[in-house]
Amino acid sequence: MLNSIVLRLNSSERFRLTAGLFAGSVVLIIGILEAPPMGAQSESAPRPRFEVVSIKPCQPRAVPPGRGRGGGAATPGDPGLLRFTCVPVDLLIRFAYLRYASAKPDPEAATLSQRVMNQKIDGEPSWAESERYTIDAKPETPQTISMMRGPMLQTLLEERSQLKIHQDYKEVSVYALVIGKGGAKLTASKEGGCALIDPAHPETAFGPGKPPPCGPFGPDTGGGIVTFGSTLANLCAQFSVALDRDVIDRTGLTGKFDIHLQLTQQELFPWEGAHETAAAATAPDPSDSTSAIMAAVQKLGLRLEPAKAPAQHLVIDHIERPSEN
Repeated sequence: MLNSIVLRLNSSERFRLTAGLFAGSVVLIIGILEAPPMGAQSESAPRPRFEVVSIKPCQPRAVPPGRGRGGGAATPGDPGLLRFTCVPVDLLIRFAYLRYASAKPDPEAATLSQRVMNQKIDGEPSWAESERYTIDAKPETPQTISMMRGPMLQTLLEERSQLKIHQDYKEVSVYALVIGKGGAKLTASKEGGCALIDPAHPETAFGPGKPPPCGPFGPDTGGGIVTFGSTLANLCAQFSVALDRDVIDRTGLTGKFDIHLQLTQQELFPWEGAHETAAAATAPDPSDSTSAIMAAVQKLGLRLEPAKAPAQHLVIDHIERPSEN
C-alpha cells in the first residue's frame, strides 16, 4: 500500500500500529488462506447497524497508482463512535469484508487477515480508490471496535453505497519471507518486555512508565525503526504496506521478537504525513523503499523472494458513491 494509515494513540510515544494490528499505521492486506470468511449474516438475524451515520467527502489528494490504498486515518477505538478521517471506500471495503469480517477482537487473527491490501478488487471503480470520505458512525449501544469495523461497516456500505459483493480465491504474486543462508538473526522477546494491546481499548497500552506496546512500529532512539513482541506475520503485514505486493511468512519461525530495522520512517511508511494537496512529483520513489527493505531484511538473516500464493479475492457486483447526509 504504500500509504500507511496512522493510528495516533499518544504522540509522545510516536508508535504506529500497522496494517497488521488495528488500522494503525495501518495498512490492510488481503488474507491469504487464513483470512476469515466474509461476514455473512443469517437471513433471520437482524443486521447490526449504526444508529447515526455522517458521511462527508474530503478534498482529493495525490496518491500514485499501485502504491497502496491508504491515505487517511482510522481513529483509535471508542466503543461509542466509529470515525474514519479522509479514507477511500476501497479501504472501508477491505476493513469490513477482510480484516474485521468475523468481528473477532483477537489481534493475531487481525494480523493474519491483513494480507490482502495490495490485491485488486475486481469490479471496483476508480473513484473508490481516489475519492476520500470522513465517516462518523454512532451505534445505539457501545460496541467492540471489531464489530463496528466489520459487520456494522458492512451494513453501512450496503445501505449507503448500495454495495453488492462476493468473494473468490485466486493465485497472486507475493513476496515470501524466508530464512537466509546464514540463519535468522532475531532477538526473542522477554516476558513482560512490552505491553499487550487490548483491541477494545488500545490507548491503555501507552503512557508514562509503561513498557513499549507489543506490535507497533516506531522510531528507535538510536536510529531506525523498532517493534517489540512482534510476530513475523506482523512484520510481513507492515512490509506489505510499504511494498508493491503482499508479503507472507514462510520462515517457519514461531514466537515473538524484538526487531530493529535499519529503515527510515519514509521507507517503512512511504506516504505518512502526505498533505491533501501533495503533488505526485514529491512522492517517494517506490524502488527506493523496496531496495531499503530488502537490505534491512538481510540484516535480520532473512530475505524476501518473489512467490505465488492463493489469496482471498473480492469481486464487486454493484457499488455507488456513498450517500451523504
